Amino acid sequence: MPVYVSFLKVTAEGNRDIRNSRERFEAGKKSVEQAGGKILSAYYVVSRGEYLILTEFPDEDARVVSMVNTLQRGTVSYEVYKVLPADQFFKLVDMA
Repeated sequence: MPVYVSFLKVTAEGNRDIRNSRERFEAGKKSVEQAGGKILSAYYVVSRGEYLILTEFPDEDARVVSMVNTLQRGTVSYEVYKVLPADQFFKLVDMA
């Protein structure tokens, strides 16, 4: 499955409700799973007030559905990138 790295920046609204961060994370995790994805790992970047989350989804549509579900809560902004294992990237370079 395709792997994505997401940076979720906590908004002012999210910071006002910071004590419920665990519950919001669990709701996000459930959204990922309902869209057919899986959280591979998740980290909180202390100095930036961001989450760095590695996920996999069956396709881009599933990832977008999960992202929209997260964004509509208004507690984070979102930046996401599709990532490739280095070996896969090198294979593609060799094919070019």
